Amino acid sequence: MAESSKKVLEKKGQGEYEFTAYGEFLSYFHAHIDIFKRLLKAKKMDPTKVDEVAKQIKSYMTGNIKKTDQFFEHLPQFATILGVSKEEVSAYLNSNFIEVLTKVQEKLKSQELEKLENAPAPSFTSITEEIVERLQVTHPKDFVFAQKGILMVLENPLTGEIIEPQGLMAASAKAALAIPAGADSEKEPVSLTEALAVANAPPTPTVKKQSLIPEKDKSILQEIVETFGEHLTGELLEVKIGPEVTDTPHLESSPTSSATKTNEEYEIEDLEFDDSSESEKGSGNTSVASDDHDDFSDDLGIEYEEEVPPAQAVDLNSVRLGNYSVKEFMDLVQTITTYQTKGDQVGYQNWLRSLSEFDKAVVSLRTQVLKEQKNEMVDWNSLFQMMSSKSELKPDVLKGIVKKIKNYQIVKLTLDRMIQEFKKGSPEFMQIVKMAWPHIQKSFYEVPNYPQVQNLLRGILSRVNGEAHKKEFSKIFSMALNFIQSKFQV
Repeated sequence: MAESSKKVLEKKGQGEYEFTAYGEFLSYFHAHIDIFKRLLKAKKMDPTKVDEVAKQIKSYMTGNIKKTDQFFEHLPQFATILGVSKEEVSAYLNSNFIEVLTKVQEKLKSQELEKLENAPAPSFTSITEEIVERLQVTHPKDFVFAQKGILMVLENPLTGEIIEPQGLMAASAKAALAIPAGADSEKEPVSLTEALAVANAPPTPTVKKQSLIPEKDKSILQEIVETFGEHLTGELLEVKIGPEVTDTPHLESSPTSSATKTNEEYEIEDLEFDDSSESEKGSGNTSVASDDHDDFSDDLGIEYEEEVPPAQAVDLNSVRLGNYSVKEFMDLVQTITTYQTKGDQVGYQNWLRSLSEFDKAVVSLRTQVLKEQKNEMVDWNSLFQMMSSKSELKPDVLKGIVKKIKNYQIVKLTLDRMIQEFKKGSPEFMQIVKMAWPHIQKSFYEVPNYPQVQNLLRGILSRVNGEAHKKEFSKIFSMALNFIQSKFQV
């Protein structure tokens, strides 16, 4: 029979179904992805981009999160992949988590119950397979059945380890060996093999009881008279030390040595077999595993494959590069310009130290790009190797940063030229430009998603009154888009 999938629900004593550790983990997994997708949609991100980021988040969680309580520990990484601050992600999770988790768990529970109700009857190739599957009990490895007197036990021939019978067989054996019924409740349960050994042991030899009251010591003369009285003739006694050679010394068996011998010969150490290790391994696997995800209905907005291949290690800097947007670059340039205008070198250095390795690389590489644009030589390969050796940024990521800087510089240059073109218009036209400028900037931040840029620009034109003004805007917008498309490197 094929291996059954991991249990999501478990039936309790009252007949109600509750989530297993794996089911609990699965619901948290889906809830986090759904919340992150909502956050991105709330920020008006393109739906295609939302799906890409959601896949990155899913891949990261699959490879790095193994327990339910680990989701909170990875908030900084989530924020990096999402391209938003840690504080914003934390606040959004706090305000939406309970609501989303409840919906996910309700849907997951109903989905699993439906599966259980409609599941086909299992088929087995043999009766032994059915017994193992239904009882969830397997024969221990390397053990064989062995007869020990009236006991049938499992024995490991290599180690001598014995597993005693359980249940009715154990009760019958205890009755035959006359073990008290209350023995199981004692702190040290009576071992059946030990009881069997004691029952088959030879009787302990009886030992003469010794008086607890010590006898009064006799004088040496009195002992001589009592022992040799019949032989005393008044002649000189010959004192001999030790028995005659022909005499056989009489050795009296010591009661303590006899008892010790008996105990050493028949005492068997009580063995305890703990099955909890296997169950713990099983439960640990179910809580860790996260590569089997069930598909949810569209009302949760979650789409998952039935099986996910083992996740590769996620390079967060590569993810950051993929999510690095025009707006982030423009904000960074604006900050640098502000410090330069104020001449605040100390503030600039403090701000620079607060940046991540990725953003520091953007600042440094932008300086080199500006040098190159002034026809100064830049040895990019040497620069990439040097920066990579001093940080966690790989050369490929650094090359990608340079490419994005050059592209985003084109967008910045285009916006600057548009301002110059707008200034050629009438004061009335410039008043409209001032009101529309934030929206115009936001539209061009969507480059290279040109259909989205055009859609946003059409929305701006729809609010402009006067055909002359509309034509002027359309002409400048067309020139700007054509220029960007001709220079932007895909």
